[in-house]
Amino acid sequence: MLLKEFDERIKELKSPRYSIKIVLSNNYNDVFEIKKIFSKHNYQLVELKDYQKNENSWFGVSALLEIIKNLQKNSVVFGVSEIVRFYNDEEFFTFFRSLFEIEDSIKNIFIPLFGLESRFNQIFFNNFHRKNEYNYVYKIDSKNEKFELFVVDFEVPFENQLQTIKDWLEFYKKPQNNLICSPKPLVYKAKNLKSDDLIQVYKITNQHEFIEKYMHKKFPIDYRENDIEYWKRLIVDIKNSSIEQLLKNRFNLHSLTPSEILKEICNENDLYYKWLMKGYVLSQEEKDSYFYEVIKNSDVNNVLIEKVWFDIFDDYNAKYLSQRYEILKEFYKDKKPSIKIEEKLTELLKNFEHKIAMLTGTTQVEKEYIVQFYALNKVDDRYIEKYYIDLKFYIDDVEFINNIEWVSDYFREYKESKIKNKISYTLKDILTEKNRNQDSFFTWYTNTAFKDINEFDFDKEKVLWIDGLGIEWAGIIKNYCLQKGYDCEIYLSKSKIPTITKCNRFEGAKKINSLDNYIHSQSSYNYPKSLVEEIDIVKDILNDYLEDELIIVSDHGFSAFCSFQENKINSFNGDEHEGRCARVDKLLNDDNYFSYDFECGRYLVSLNHNSLNNKTRREAHGGVTPEEVIVPIIKIYKSHKTINKPISTKQKKKKGFVEEELF
Repeated sequence: MLLKEFDERIKELKSPRYSIKIVLSNNYNDVFEIKKIFSKHNYQLVELKDYQKNENSWFGVSALLEIIKNLQKNSVVFGVSEIVRFYNDEEFFTFFRSLFEIEDSIKNIFIPLFGLESRFNQIFFNNFHRKNEYNYVYKIDSKNEKFELFVVDFEVPFENQLQTIKDWLEFYKKPQNNLICSPKPLVYKAKNLKSDDLIQVYKITNQHEFIEKYMHKKFPIDYRENDIEYWKRLIVDIKNSSIEQLLKNRFNLHSLTPSEILKEICNENDLYYKWLMKGYVLSQEEKDSYFYEVIKNSDVNNVLIEKVWFDIFDDYNAKYLSQRYEILKEFYKDKKPSIKIEEKLTELLKNFEHKIAMLTGTTQVEKEYIVQFYALNKVDDRYIEKYYIDLKFYIDDVEFINNIEWVSDYFREYKESKIKNKISYTLKDILTEKNRNQDSFFTWYTNTAFKDINEFDFDKEKVLWIDGLGIEWAGIIKNYCLQKGYDCEIYLSKSKIPTITKCNRFEGAKKINSLDNYIHSQSSYNYPKSLVEEIDIVKDILNDYLEDELIIVSDHGFSAFCSFQENKINSFNGDEHEGRCARVDKLLNDDNYFSYDFECGRYLVSLNHNSLNNKTRREAHGGVTPEEVIVPIIKIYKSHKTINKPISTKQKKKKGFVEEELF
């Protein structure tokens, strides 16, 4: 019926045997008109909240019946529907059955029920034994207007909350959508609460549900009680922000790529932010991605970088290799892997079937494998250019300003032999030709094309003296300079004989000892480890000292192949530098050595890879092989052209690259 018709029915109503009447409405907007009608007919308007002993007092079945029974005149009781909503089905039925048994022919008592028509009929009235003779249920026709109510058993920082039972009893006067209901008695009774014709009820049992159901935000991490403090913080943090913006603001980032997230997770001490970033990845990253798989199976206490490295060994999937490589490459752009990573990776790679595909070129052990695979022609130039660009830099030929043709040929073979750990026949032939004896040596050594540092106009403060830097390192220096936006001119120069530091000094220059110290500190030459570590040393020097208008000079190079010779060719007392040279009293001459009155004194020097005593234990210098004698003079200056990629002047006839650490 319409409210107008209901008004007429009230006007004509007589006092029957049973005093209880029910008014069913599915719209709280009817409240004002209903009150107006009853007031007009002199009904007492009763509010249940006025019977509360305190603001959280609850009304059980008996207490509520007692209040209604004790009413002394025509009354309408508001708030009953808000109470009985929380009754279980048995209580609901008992209450209305007892209510309908109240006999009083003097007064009429109306109970408005808002939104409970379906439940009233289903649980009680359809099962009421006198329903056919009871015609005092009035249905008000009105448009349904649903409200969402969220029953929450914990504190949340939102103002639109019903915090007491009193608040809930007044809800019908000013109903709101998306309201949070948190009074403890109601939360306890919420297990009985069901959605009805007017109110859609959501029982929120934890903070994760609150974020998804109330805040309508996704955070795909399973709820655990151990993480409750994280969940509390998250609700506060994303109340007026997105998770993405929260993380960007926290870490001052413009983008949240896997490598950026990985870096921040690894560097973050607050476990909450590690946990938060994990959730962000799971909500944003493609589910069929390597980073998603790693994050999904991680815990905030995991060392996440280790999982990025090693999870693929447990479940090898070739489609993830490229993604894993890109993440690690970016992560280790400006740092190196930890010793722990190196050790575990070394162990895992030993017997791993897909070794070549797995390498990223980030760690030392990977670089060592790449050197060996390149030497065996199992990987080519494109591979090392991607996974170990420093090796590519090392291999590349360089055009010298004062080029001497055979020098380029010799060092091309020298580097090839060093990478293969085997002296090539071509290298032997060139060395035999150039250093057959004293005369043949001096023929090339006295070539006027070699430059001397004194031929250059320079500021001594801008001279960098790298002890032990032979011409073999010209390619890596040239390419690295270009990569960093510098240009350089490289000249062929030569050491004074013997090729030892005390005979080749650059007074006033800044001396860098790291390369020479490394060579002398090794107990033996260790292929391919030694080559990889030497490349890193040269690169580190450039990283530390590269600047505008720099001149790099060197006192000598060193030879990798002195330790290859097994035969003892002679014994000389007082030999130096593991038999590469020796002070002598008389002049001697042989196919393997000669003595001469050099500026530094009368010295006997080795012509080839045979030394004056037993073979050397490691790389050495002091003799007169080209790799010991020929050194670069490198003028470096800021480039005026933009270099997008490394440039090599000559390409090698065949053949490899790559990149470090911490959830």
